Amino acid sequence: MGDWKTQLGKHPSSSGTVGGSVKKCATPGCGKTLKDDKFKYCFSCNEVMKSGGGTGGVATSSATLREGYLFGGYFDTKNEKNYIKEDVFIKWAKEVSVDLKLQGLTSAAIRRFFSKLRAVEYKFKMNHDFDSAREGLFAFVRDVSYTENRSVTPSLFSRFIEVNIEQAKKDADHFRAFIEHFQSVVAYFKDK
Repeated sequence: MGDWKTQLGKHPSSSGTVGGSVKKCATPGCGKTLKDDKFKYCFSCNEVMKSGGGTGGVATSSATLREGYLFGGYFDTKNEKNYIKEDVFIKWAKEVSVDLKLQGLTSAAIRRFFSKLRAVEYKFKMNHDFDSAREGLFAFVRDVSYTENRSVTPSLFSRFIEVNIEQAKKDADHFRAFIEHFQSVVAYFKDK
């Protein structure tokens, strides 16, 4: 009677295993267990590749943002006025959210940090003192670094924050653009 259970465990269609071995996603840095041996990549990595081709530009190093990220800054200038680029809201936000998810950032962690950023924004709106907001941004970087050092957040998230704080600390418009960008990243961040 126990013999059929042994044979079932060796069958290729049972739970992504063959003879007890577990197949993992082939994307560097992912390592998720595959549900079926016929697949090479997990569902998330496969979706990235479908949208971007090849490896989808997924960062293979834990602290590398995609090539061209924030190229030229947050703004396009038209008629001598600055407007936030479409990429800030869509392309870059989607790419960062996918990469952060693949690196293991949780939905709870990204939302918690976005709430902290909103608190800095609220304080700025109340007192209209950008130097005070800049202090809040520096503390924000410190807090992100702390969670990275405790292995709560991936180093890619720290790099994302550092690159954006370099822009955001320039002036109130850059600060507002960073908030819009971060909100877009959170909006595209998928739990599954």
